Amino acid sequence: MPNAQIAGPLTHECLMLKYTGGRDRPSREEIARLAYCFYEKRGGRDGHALDDWLSAERELMRHYQ
Repeated sequence: MPNAQIAGPLTHECLMLKYTGGRDRPSREEIARLAYCFYEKRGGRDGHALDDWLSAERELMRHYQ
């Protein structure tokens, strides 16, 4: 991923692509990557996968609008 496409920190170490590629929705890969960032930020504690996924999806949908 070229550095020019990185918008900056979304939540500390997590990054979000600035360019959406003309799509109106984030890809499953983008959601999974951000959800994993949330998991890591929480210290890798299990049991919140659905919450992480939904939070990532909401955050990215705002970015795509």
